[in-house]
Amino acid sequence: MKGILIVVGIVIGTLTSPDPVLFLFAAVMAVVIVRFFWRENEPQVLLISLLLYWSVVSILLLYGWVGQQPLNDLTRYGKVNMERAMLSGLFALGVYGLGIHLFTTRIQSIDRSKLTSILFGYDMKRLLFTYVIFSVITGYFQNKFIFLSGGQLIITLFSFKWVLLMFLVIRARLVNEYRWILALIISAEILLSFAGYWAAFKDYVLVLLAGLLFFIPRISIRTAGLSIIMGAVVFSIAVVWSYSKTEYRAYLTEGERTQVVVREDQSENLERFWQIASRDFSSDQFAVSFSKGVENLFFRVSYIEFLALAQHQVPVFLPHENGRLFMQALEHVFKPRILFPDKKPIYDSELTSKYTGVRFAGAEQGTSFSLGTVAESYVDFGSIYMFVPLLLFGCWIGWLYRNFIVKGYSIVWGMCLTAPLFQFSWSFPVPTSKLLGWSIMYFIVYTLVNRYGLRYIDNWLQKSKS
Repeated sequence: MKGILIVVGIVIGTLTSPDPVLFLFAAVMAVVIVRFFWRENEPQVLLISLLLYWSVVSILLLYGWVGQQPLNDLTRYGKVNMERAMLSGLFALGVYGLGIHLFTTRIQSIDRSKLTSILFGYDMKRLLFTYVIFSVITGYFQNKFIFLSGGQLIITLFSFKWVLLMFLVIRARLVNEYRWILALIISAEILLSFAGYWAAFKDYVLVLLAGLLFFIPRISIRTAGLSIIMGAVVFSIAVVWSYSKTEYRAYLTEGERTQVVVREDQSENLERFWQIASRDFSSDQFAVSFSKGVENLFFRVSYIEFLALAQHQVPVFLPHENGRLFMQALEHVFKPRILFPDKKPIYDSELTSKYTGVRFAGAEQGTSFSLGTVAESYVDFGSIYMFVPLLLFGCWIGWLYRNFIVKGYSIVWGMCLTAPLFQFSWSFPVPTSKLLGWSIMYFIVYTLVNRYGLRYIDNWLQKSKS
């Protein structure tokens, strides 16, 4: 029955889309992702990451389908071939997913009863206490390390927060203890995330979703319904943020065009954001504001136009770089600033401006626009050979996932150690330098944590040690 509904939905969407071939290709790709990456008794980190990748490629196609506008008309920076870019993006997703699949296909699923037995041995109160303390520490210190030499090492360690959150969600999913307290803590943290410049509510939602889908063997109508409801709530929040964030960020920085927050009183910041959002989405302005917020969100999520602009610019006006960008990214990663203080920073917006032919605001204006791994691979290697590094990136991410699942301190800790992958595994919009840097740092830090730190944390959290 589910299969019939999916086929009928794809057929109707294809027949009613202004871009039927692209719609069919994108829909089939989404089905393939779910088919091969919905893994029972594992956190759905890879599945959600690849669906995020898919959304970055396909979201404007869906926007055009709703408004009955061809994809080539949905541009903000001039006439470019969006259809070609989307085809390249979908092929890139397929190659990247293949690389991941090659290294994860033989991971053996653990029995649910065994997992339940293991998780029941942990003290939920100590888990909650540890998470809250760690969350407070990271919230206070994280911004203080961003601009320091070697600070990326500490910031990567701070992402252990997502490991603990994944552990809590999985534990609460199986064992009915303190669920309402966990729900209250997560809700409070999502609310407090709006007191900052970036509003990292997305990270909480991704980890929560990966944990909640942990023990579901296949998608059902009930699961799909709950996911749609959750998605609608998150989508509405994202629309409000997309529309109101410009004025709110100006308030946080006291009018300076920078990413440095001056106003640090969280309660005042939340009150101010509420005032701005309430005004923007009042009854007489709601329809216009929501429509504009949806447009802003869809165009901000999509990176297809950047790829289309790069394909228009290179090689007609600029030559392919023959791997120079990739080598620069490697050099940037393997020359840590703490040892090479004169290392030149990579400014994402400057790179994007050069290879798209469009001038984008940069860090000095309080923002950043990255070209993304796929577009950088095209600039480096052209329309065919661009897929080689993307396949290798997929193999690398798949190996990282498998490495921690198989070699984790325990099977539960191994699964939870995959949670920080969300920060870079949906790699289309992530610059190559950041994808390599974040992933290598993740491997180093969590290999050390797994080998030398988790035994002490695990002993503290076990009921038998209480």
